[in-house]
Amino acid sequence: MIGRMWVVGVLGVGLAMGQAPATPAATAGPVAVAAKPLAFDVVSIRQNTSAPQRQMGMPQFGPTADGYRMTNMPLILPILTAYVPSIGGTAFFSNDQITGMPNWATSTRFDIDAKVAGEDLPQWQKPAEQPAMLREMLQALLADRCKIVVHRNVKEVPVYSLVVGKNGPKFKETNPDEEHPGGIKLPWGGTLVPGQDGMKLYGASMQSLATLLSEMGRMDRPIQDKTGLAGKYDLTLKPPPGMGGPPSSPPQEGGASSAPDPGPSISSIIADQLGLDLKPTKAQVESLVIDHIEKPTAN
Repeated sequence: MIGRMWVVGVLGVGLAMGQAPATPAATAGPVAVAAKPLAFDVVSIRQNTSAPQRQMGMPQFGPTADGYRMTNMPLILPILTAYVPSIGGTAFFSNDQITGMPNWATSTRFDIDAKVAGEDLPQWQKPAEQPAMLREMLQALLADRCKIVVHRNVKEVPVYSLVVGKNGPKFKETNPDEEHPGGIKLPWGGTLVPGQDGMKLYGASMQSLATLLSEMGRMDRPIQDKTGLAGKYDLTLKPPPGMGGPPSSPPQEGGASSAPDPGPSISSIIADQLGLDLKPTKAQVESLVIDHIEKPTAN
């Protein structure tokens, strides 16, 4: 389930404003100068035919000090990192919000090693700058090596709005000076630490939480962040005792069904543990359509 949720965005190339030098003969007004499109300086992509990895710790997927690396994982991961919803209060596209993804993009495994050009490294190594740079560079990589073409659709559908409960949230804002345990570093920010006693999130946005809850809760409609909480937070979700577990004793003949106890709903869990509520409503939801994509050629 974690692998399906890796995910990410689109950022247009900005404009830098310059001023032409004045001369005695003529003067020039402000001139719009297009910024250099961002792209990785060197890219290596190869299909990996070894056995699938058993991910026991940090997956080999994500930005590095000087670029981006993915080892023995499917191409859907950089795709979801490169394209994220621009509306809707979610951090990334869920399975139901993507169409046109070929089977090989979720099953065939690749190694990617991409390096940032030397002149882009100072900006790349700024935490506030890197996420947008990564999205734009991955889009350029996918367009060049996979000939990807996408478009977006927006329509109004039933959703759940994630809101703060009447007694306020039951989690704290992240302290950047506090050390957190190692785990799965999410490409949109934050760290996920799954365990037998529940799921811990460190440095996570409410948009990230909303999308994770949509996937994990098997909800009948998307969850959108409407909490108004704009920071990064540390929180824990613990599975209640007996949730989805086997019945405590076999039923008597002619007695009740032996189906597992479904346990509390995701709505009651987040209300009790996080102090958040889910409100049914309608809102605009964005989907990603992959019009064309090709398997990358090795180099």
